[in-house]
Amino acid sequence: MWQPITDPDKIQSSMDTFPSWLEIDLDCLRFNLANIRARVGVEVMPVVKNNAYGHGLIPVTQCLYDEGVRWFLVAKLYEAEAIRRYLPESRVLSMDTLFGAASYDRVVSLGISQAIFTLDMATRLSETAQRLNTRASVFIKVDTGLRRVGVHHDDAPDFVETVTAMPNIELAGLFSSFMQHPDEDENMLIKFHKVVKEVERRGIEVPLRSMASTNAIFHQPDAWLDIVRPAMCMFGVKPFPDDQDVDLKLKQVLELKCRIEFVKDIKAGDSVTYFGKFVAEKDMRIGTMHIGFFDAIPRELANKIRIRVGDKFQQGVGSIALNHSLLDLTDTDAVIGDTVTVIGREGENTLIDIATASNWMVYSVMNHLNSNLPRVFIDGGRPVALLDPINQYSQ
Repeated sequence: MWQPITDPDKIQSSMDTFPSWLEIDLDCLRFNLANIRARVGVEVMPVVKNNAYGHGLIPVTQCLYDEGVRWFLVAKLYEAEAIRRYLPESRVLSMDTLFGAASYDRVVSLGISQAIFTLDMATRLSETAQRLNTRASVFIKVDTGLRRVGVHHDDAPDFVETVTAMPNIELAGLFSSFMQHPDEDENMLIKFHKVVKEVERRGIEVPLRSMASTNAIFHQPDAWLDIVRPAMCMFGVKPFPDDQDVDLKLKQVLELKCRIEFVKDIKAGDSVTYFGKFVAEKDMRIGTMHIGFFDAIPRELANKIRIRVGDKFQQGVGSIALNHSLLDLTDTDAVIGDTVTVIGREGENTLIDIATASNWMVYSVMNHLNSNLPRVFIDGGRPVALLDPINQYSQ
């Protein structure tokens, strides 16, 4: 699942067969990384959870690693394992919870830095590290008010002192998460600073302090500290309306493309798709795309989605089915097999446009990109890598 194909002939021959696929522009990814670094002036720990927000875990982390990034954050242990096996010199913070001895063995043996917030987790990591004759790296999560997971900020100094005294434990850092609520975030940062100050007063070094993810990178310079955790912004997305005017230039990294499967003429008065969601007011030429809400397109985009055909945008028509959707090809020369852009980097169908029109959060659009869609990685305008889960599974 993680290993990309890099042979140019294999990439091209595979692409020739795809009805739909994602294109990931690595130049855009580098552009975003460079601008984020220039803005914050501290180390970055890109958040690459959920298959790098649907972009493809290993090619994305490889690209960022080649640009000097050394820390990555994931939500699942299997993603941390994949990165460490593919990039053994990288550092990975795993937010996954651990159940069972085998999980602790996997974390410690691969040198993954584990987020912890209970003494039981710390004790088991310590015991595992002693048994394996190595050290267990931990990032301690402090709850400053989000109240999701973490050691309560009042209890955190004692917790840190207890954990760092355990055999074979290595403290990588302390981190917390904002509520992204203007009335609360300033106090949360104050609480975090208070924890760090008390920990350091007790003679314990805190190698890395982290509070800022995308929202704080945009709006809270005082929270950048030692290392920031860019997520959506790494992939060129400003999620909320008040983000749009932030002075940080970004480029959307992905596009979703597909080929026209069928073309037909319909008459005025004809209805198309389930429930007759669209009725033609005039004679029209309609195209069918083999892509639907199974792949990425919200059903709420019935009669709303805009599709780029050549150099102009055409209207989607009718309901979005599981595997099919339709578009108006009237006044175009498009034919079966032509490529169209369903989600574009610019114009009328960016990720933000799709989210706005469907009344989804852009997070939801990105994280609903089907994991089985082939992902083609573009570098310098040409395809250099391919993740093709379905065909790779069958080989």
